[in-house]
Amino acid sequence: MSRTNKTKMLLAQSLIELMKTTPLEKISVNDIVEQAGVGRNTFYYHFEDKFALVNWYFQSGVTQFLVESGQYSNWPELLRSMENYFRENKTFYCNALSYMGQNCLADYIFHFVSDLYAQRLADLNPESSSQERRFAGDFIAGALLGLLLPWVNNGMRGEGPSEIYGYLQKIEKYDIIQLLGPRYWDKYAPDNTEKD
Repeated sequence: MSRTNKTKMLLAQSLIELMKTTPLEKISVNDIVEQAGVGRNTFYYHFEDKFALVNWYFQSGVTQFLVESGQYSNWPELLRSMENYFRENKTFYCNALSYMGQNCLADYIFHFVSDLYAQRLADLNPESSSQERRFAGDFIAGALLGLLLPWVNNGMRGEGPSEIYGYLQKIEKYDIIQLLGPRYWDKYAPDNTEKD
């Protein structure tokens, strides 16, 4: 590991240690550098703010996870492994994902996943437009975060990401477009006619 990455990891580990007792929004850069035993200049040489540190830690961890998970041949294995990864880093993810302000990790993950899936669609279907790729990426990222965030915010109790694939297999038989179409909504919309 390079000296730069060692310093970044030292800062990240200091942040994680602080997260055990303090919410992310109450942790200052001073707290992080004091815990790490380095100066503020060292922190700002590597990161713009604490949220850049959070995002770096996520990206470095998830990149390593994705490289290592390249060995998985199917989604269920990958999702089980991802769930274990999140559980192993529970303190970090529960704390970092509970903050929903400016530069929050949830936004970073959304864009990270959206870009990942947009690129995957471009690889699978080079004729797709950039607008189609962006929509597909955003849709999948939103769906995954919509399932991931409640699980993380619930302390990672109950059904986790490894259960998602089973549900996807079950809803695959439904025509999503038909579910979202006007015939469905007309059928279940409240009757707005006035009764005499």
